[in-house]
Amino acid sequence: MSFKIGGSASKSNTTSNSSFNNTTTPIVPQWASDLTQNVAGRVGGLTGLDPQILVAPVQPLQQQASAAAGGLTGSPWNFDAAANLTRGAADTSWLSPYMSADTPSASGGTASSYIDSYMNPYLHDVVDATAADLDANAGQVRAKQALDLAGSGAFGGSGAALTQSMTEGELARARATSLSSLRSQGYNAALGAAAGDAERATQAQIANAQMALQDSAQKVGFGLQGQQQQLQAANQLTGLSSAYDANQRANIATQADLGDTLRNIDQEQRQAPVTSTQQIVAMLSGLPINLFTGQQQQGTESKKGSETKVEVHADATKP
Repeated sequence: MSFKIGGSASKSNTTSNSSFNNTTTPIVPQWASDLTQNVAGRVGGLTGLDPQILVAPVQPLQQQASAAAGGLTGSPWNFDAAANLTRGAADTSWLSPYMSADTPSASGGTASSYIDSYMNPYLHDVVDATAADLDANAGQVRAKQALDLAGSGAFGGSGAALTQSMTEGELARARATSLSSLRSQGYNAALGAAAGDAERATQAQIANAQMALQDSAQKVGFGLQGQQQQLQAANQLTGLSSAYDANQRANIATQADLGDTLRNIDQEQRQAPVTSTQQIVAMLSGLPINLFTGQQQQGTESKKGSETKVEVHADATKP
């Protein structure tokens, strides 16, 4: 700013101009001067620092985490094994023989298939033996009758012929009755035994058909159970692989986070001189040191006779 100081007085025709430069010695206490110079020295010292040393380098844990992340491949062999197990469980071609096979069936047995096995021995052992006995007995009857007829003198007459004819008829009827009765008994006995065999054969065929069905169902069940176990194994492998990969990623994340923390600490330590100086400068700027400083004045002075005119330019307060 500028202001004019005017003086008075008498008139004169003499004019003179002069300039002045007055310096007022600042009234600053020693502590303020020393403090300001000290802070200025610290600021000057910072200007000589290489800015790169103020940047913290990559922390070793960060490098380790980066390398581990770059080489992170998981466990693909487990996933491949799980995929193979799943594909194997999905393959049901082994069921085709069971699905296309004929349904086991059972047919009833017939007695005729077994009756000869019982009739033939019966006829040979019983009927034939009885027929032989009947034939032998008939021969005895005939011989006795012939003797009786010869003794009575009627061997060659008609009466003898009639007697012999009647005897032969009785013998034939007795033989036929006995043998037919035996054959009937033998057939009934053989039929009963054959019917038992046929029933047992029928039950055996039914049991075999049921066992065949059970066997097929059991084998299919074992196959399906094996496929289920394959799927469970595939799920377990997938779960183990996922857990392993998640654990690896968690470890890498932990290393990276710890590395970030340590690097931040290092960064703060490297920035400490700058941060401290900034804080000191801020605090110094807040001190009212300007209250203890003087002023530097510059101006011109002109005289005309007894009249003096002074023009002063007052600078702002200097530290």
